[in-house]
Amino acid sequence: MKYILLHSLIAALLVATPSRGPAERDNEKVLFLGNSYTAQSAHFIREVFKKEAPGFQLSFLTPGGVDIKHHLENQKSQKLLALGQWDFVVLQEQSQKAGLGGQFSADFHKAVAGFVPVVRKQGGKVCLFMTWGRRDGDKRNPSIYPDFKTMHNKVSGNYLKAAKTNGLLLAPVGKAFEHIHATDRDLFQKLYKKDGSHPDKAGGFLVACVFFKALTGRSPEGIRWDGGFNSATAAKLRKAAVKAFDK
Repeated sequence: MKYILLHSLIAALLVATPSRGPAERDNEKVLFLGNSYTAQSAHFIREVFKKEAPGFQLSFLTPGGVDIKHHLENQKSQKLLALGQWDFVVLQEQSQKAGLGGQFSADFHKAVAGFVPVVRKQGGKVCLFMTWGRRDGDKRNPSIYPDFKTMHNKVSGNYLKAAKTNGLLLAPVGKAFEHIHATDRDLFQKLYKKDGSHPDKAGGFLVACVFFKALTGRSPEGIRWDGGFNSATAAKLRKAAVKAFDK
């Protein structure tokens, strides 16, 4: 009789527990080290995770204009890193530097590589925040970044290289921007604030959808929150986040 009751209890628990993919995660501590690109997406990242993955604990350190090298050398960043026992540390480079070439790109790769042993020693994983090309290219570097597509290709190429070289996770936000650029130019314009660089609300929601996939392993199309957009727009942004992970 006891065996039957125990067997029934185990069967009930198996039925009651939803199956999960091997890459899916629920309870993780995440530290975002970036600058204003991360800061201006943080509201949407927090909201998506609060509603869809409430077990995640998110922290942000995002002074304006800084790069990954700054966080590697900065006492405040390193103290926060040492105290946290983070499952994930997200690194975001200054928006122009990764793809500029020469010493700028070299410094990006060196700084990423410098973070890897520090984070892994604590048992955590590094996740790179691939940024996007500016809406109309970079007016300060027009010969290098004349338009969105050129800037995207150069920036994303270096993030992909850094992730592959060091065996890191990648949140391919830039590829999500690229998908919107290719499929809906009106919505593409709405991804940016007036400066054509920083993310507006649509851009922030798109960033959050990509990170939801990168950090939880779950599809952004399962996100129920619409981010304040109409259902059609929210669906397009979620789909772009999914497409960003296509090979």
